[in-house]
Amino acid sequence: MLNRRFIRIRVLQALYAFYNKEGEDLARTENELLRSMDRIYDLYVLMLELILQLKRQAEDRIEEGKRKKLPTQDDLLPNMRFIESPVLAHLEESNKVRQYSESHALSWGDHKEYVKNLLKRVRESELFEQYMEAEEVTYKDHRSFLVEMYAEMIAADEDLHEILEEKSIYWVEDMALVNSAVIRTLQSMKSTSGSSKAIEPLYRDLDDREYAIKLLRKVLTQNDDFEEMISKKAQNWEMERIAQMDMLLMKMALAEFLYFETIPVKVSMNEYIELSKDFSTPKSKIFINGVLDKLVIELKKGDRINKMGRGLVE
Repeated sequence: MLNRRFIRIRVLQALYAFYNKEGEDLARTENELLRSMDRIYDLYVLMLELILQLKRQAEDRIEEGKRKKLPTQDDLLPNMRFIESPVLAHLEESNKVRQYSESHALSWGDHKEYVKNLLKRVRESELFEQYMEAEEVTYKDHRSFLVEMYAEMIAADEDLHEILEEKSIYWVEDMALVNSAVIRTLQSMKSTSGSSKAIEPLYRDLDDREYAIKLLRKVLTQNDDFEEMISKKAQNWEMERIAQMDMLLMKMALAEFLYFETIPVKVSMNEYIELSKDFSTPKSKIFINGVLDKLVIELKKGDRINKMGRGLVE
């Protein structure tokens, strides 16, 4: 689920917090870093639970219709296509979704009115009408409807963003990543695999968690050496005048140049230059690119960059 760019952003934020809070230590910063990434997973599962909660709300609505004193024909013979969706059934049967939700106390119990109103908007949509009135519906059609419903009616919902912002100040910022993961989850579901693949792991690779911790540690433990290296290449710049984010991005790049044997130099260069566009000043891209270029040349001359693996040896 988490890609390397997102992990780099989380490490950058952790480093920024470390250098701007008094009394911070490495252990606490590491714990906060891992916790911030775990919280992303909470949001991911919570959004899957929202889809299931719409199904449960629809079931309750049908039962209420049947209990009316003067039920209509639609109340007595409701269209069950949505609540009987095999895709929703597979998602609901997923032990991982259920167990994670229960162990982390993730639910929409405090926002029943929001779920009710969301279902109303879904039911009134043309998308829902076409789905419910189609003559024949395949597993793929059920899946396509859920993907479109999520993308068009849930992902960008402003009321949802307000609720999430109350739960965590980071969650609205994390929604783009989580929305992509939810859509991938729905798209990957197949009638043959059932609920067995109904949820993505937090880390795409087992090494990603260690990558995050190692990157954080190397920047913090090699901070003085990195600052000295950067200052020598930042001609006509006093260290105090360099934007803090620029310094952090260059230190992270140095850590990858020197201590991550399987990450190509060009990848590290490009990633941190790109991050500077979002997290630093308008001129940071040119400045960081210039300094890192000089550092790479010097490190290569000193035979300090050692990359391993196919296509990485320079």
